[in-house]
Amino acid sequence: MSQEAKQAKPSPYYLARSKNCIGDGLFAGVNFKGGETIIALKRPLLASLESERLKDTCANCFVWTEESSIGSRLYVKEGTTVQTCAGCKRFRYCSKACQKAAWNRGHKHECKNLRSVSDKEIPKAVLGCMELLVRRKHKLIDDDTWVMLQALETHIDDFVQNGKYPGIELMAMGTSQFSATQNTFTKEFVAAMYARILSNALTLITPTFDPLGIMIDPLLCHMNHSCDPNAYVIMDGPQVQIRTLKDTKKDEEIYISYIDPTNPFARRQNELRARWFFACKCSKCQNGTETQEDEWAIAPKDLNAGFKKMADMWLDANPDLASDPANYVDDSTDGRRVAALQGEVFKLHEDAQTADPEEAIRHIESALDLCRQSGLWRIHRQPVPALRDDLIVNALAAGKYELAWAHCVKRHQSVLPKLYPQPYHPVRVIQTWQMAMLAQYLASTGIEVKPGVDMAVIAGVLINMVNEAAKTSHGPENAFSKSVQEKFKEVETEILGKFGSRDVMDNAVKMQEKKLIEMGDLVEF
Repeated sequence: MSQEAKQAKPSPYYLARSKNCIGDGLFAGVNFKGGETIIALKRPLLASLESERLKDTCANCFVWTEESSIGSRLYVKEGTTVQTCAGCKRFRYCSKACQKAAWNRGHKHECKNLRSVSDKEIPKAVLGCMELLVRRKHKLIDDDTWVMLQALETHIDDFVQNGKYPGIELMAMGTSQFSATQNTFTKEFVAAMYARILSNALTLITPTFDPLGIMIDPLLCHMNHSCDPNAYVIMDGPQVQIRTLKDTKKDEEIYISYIDPTNPFARRQNELRARWFFACKCSKCQNGTETQEDEWAIAPKDLNAGFKKMADMWLDANPDLASDPANYVDDSTDGRRVAALQGEVFKLHEDAQTADPEEAIRHIESALDLCRQSGLWRIHRQPVPALRDDLIVNALAAGKYELAWAHCVKRHQSVLPKLYPQPYHPVRVIQTWQMAMLAQYLASTGIEVKPGVDMAVIAGVLINMVNEAAKTSHGPENAFSKSVQEKFKEVETEILGKFGSRDVMDNAVKMQEKKLIEMGDLVEF
């Protein structure tokens, strides 16, 4: 290709004034098919780990070394460990190469300062802000990147209005002192930078979407939100990709979702106002409650008398329950009753987040029973899918593998295709992978899940699904995709050896695919 042709090649993206949101947005510079890469970065400008993840995650390459209960993180090399930095006693690294890379990127200028507070827990946003200030002070962030970073909204006025600004000022004072940059940046500047991190941070994730902390990048953080996004963030260690969720035309704005877009309209709007200070006007939100996220199985007026009485008792005890904007339905008596029931179900879900696995299972099963018995909830209306996801995780942690399997099958058959219609949607791919690893474990135990079911073949069927979808969801070079491909080759060889010929194997696979569908009735709801 000639030099002129290279220069004429259009950029795959560009920044411009957003047509639907305040400020700038990211736009497609060319046409994209679903599952293609728009942006690929070697690493974001900044990443800051959660306090818990500082103990078991490399602060440079973000490899999470904690063992998975059913081997779902095969992309992590067996035996990988992290060692504490001898200086600051805070960060850990998986190798000398990672420690050196972090040192040269700026840790050498903050290590000594952090050592004096090694016994204190410092919030991830404060650690991230400290790193940015230190790196800029020592000219490790260039002028163009710094200007682009400062173009991100601080929302200072919004923080003042909601009463959180004094806390931001306090955190900013600590940031200045711990980073030893108080003679370089004013306290107002540091407060604004800290607020900018709070307002713009994206979630730092593993390839299997485990949250590790936060990340800031001036390019990535210019992407605006939609509850009907056309793109998503995927990571592979420090490498970040923005990939298309659907076909996107040249000059279309690129949107990701800041929240769970499967939640009902009122809950999405409430979360976006509280956390990001805006009312969403995306294509989905323009339809208000007329989308599948707000579908009830029965009309609120048709709620049976027993549940109406229960809701009235809750409202008598707490009249504000129905006026919570996150649970709002309408101002009718029946609408207020349903809002109260919805609030109780979401509260049970929240309670399960901080409970041990056995207690969490009890909270979740109570919430699912309430949803089922009331007759209000469809199987795909939140928080039923989220409750099921958490039930699976806690059942695995508690060693209740058959319970986890029953709900995995129900989710696979009845929920994932509804919430995530694209077979390569990353959430659908990861949850199918979780199910595949559970199937393989059950096959190893010899437990008969259902007569005629061969769990080894079922595992192979599911691994094949993920192997095909991951090439699009994650990209063929992602460590997750590569580990899935290796696992598929291994399982295919084992199954082929079991049946002796490919024709016999293919027939067995077809039979077990039917069995998988039939297992959708292992749980009623």
